Amino acid sequence: MGHVRFVAVHPDHRRRGLGRALLGAAEEWVDSQGGGEVRAGGEAPFYLWPGVDVARTGALCLFEAAGYHDDGAVLNLSCPSSFRADPPEGVVLRRVPDRAASAGVAELVARHWPHWRPELERAVDRGGCVAAVAAEDGRVLGFGCHSVNRAGWVGPIGTDPEAGGTGVGSAVLGSLCGELEAAGHARAEISWVGPIGFYVRAAGASVSRVFQGRVRR
Repeated sequence: MGHVRFVAVHPDHRRRGLGRALLGAAEEWVDSQGGGEVRAGGEAPFYLWPGVDVARTGALCLFEAAGYHDDGAVLNLSCPSSFRADPPEGVVLRRVPDRAASAGVAELVARHWPHWRPELERAVDRGGCVAAVAAEDGRVLGFGCHSVNRAGWVGPIGTDPEAGGTGVGSAVLGSLCGELEAAGHARAEISWVGPIGFYVRAAGASVSRVFQGRVRR
């Protein structure tokens, strides 16, 4: 499988077939590598976009004309970076400063979301990572990352299923928002959202962007 991360044509030179030519060249390269299927965006873990932004009408038309089929939609939500939530009793929030301090978070990710490991490592190295830790025994109950692929974007974020519903996730999200607010971001962009209801209930999040999956098989 191959992914087309980005196609751009200067506004003064559109409608001349340049976008289609660029896309065709990318497809030829994927085919030469034996990739077969080609997707627009969504190249997890280090994606630029989850798909084609539906606000970009020209891009939607380009991929449609090139024979790419609709493969469903994914959402981004956003919430004010002023959002905060206190951790539940017996839980403390800690910033993860480096990989040496990330062992507990890495173990939690390996158990429940192993496909997030590369994003976790990049967050620790280059972005931001916060852990929710049981004060009694140091067990990691949840974690969250921001600015892994794009500055100001939240994710991945997760809570140990055994600690679900206790407020751990809200506290982690609030801590991430605090870091983003300090960095000058008025809103936190929650990317490629999973549990929509959680973010809406916890932080009053709302849909900020919609991406359409497009695939050529």
